[in-house]
Amino acid sequence: MENNEKDREVRLEREVPFKRELVWMALTVPEHQNRYWGPDGFTNENVTMDFRVGGAWTFDMVAPDGTRFPNHVVFTEITPHSRLVFDHGDGQRVWFIASIDLLETARGTLIKLRQLFPSQAERDEVVEKYGAIEGGKQHLAKLEAYLHDHLASLA
Repeated sequence: MENNEKDREVRLEREVPFKRELVWMALTVPEHQNRYWGPDGFTNENVTMDFRVGGAWTFDMVAPDGTRFPNHVVFTEITPHSRLVFDHGDGQRVWFIASIDLLETARGTLIKLRQLFPSQAERDEVVEKYGAIEGGKQHLAKLEAYLHDHLASLA
């Protein structure tokens, strides 16, 4: 791996007006997660999840045009209500290491997403070819809308 992590990462943040525990539920419980996960127009199918360190989460992300993207995640760190780290790939190789940190704020929760790629070239390809930054922003917006529309009553 290259030494300069800043050149190999994608970082996104969004503050949402919901308690950290509620955001955690939306991120980690499949019945919720699969209703918003991914950029606009994408859905998830064939989902399995073994939510524990070392456990796997697999799913096919289906694009609006029907293109299927197999995803295979292995959880490497789980700190309830605050941090989730996982290797994200396709079952053949790891594309990036992802971390999601949830920080309590005066107005709710700050969600911090980070993807660390093996090289700057791989990071740049995902950003340029697949629109990773815009897709990530859409994903966070969908999460906030899901929290508002489906989980706010639990707060």
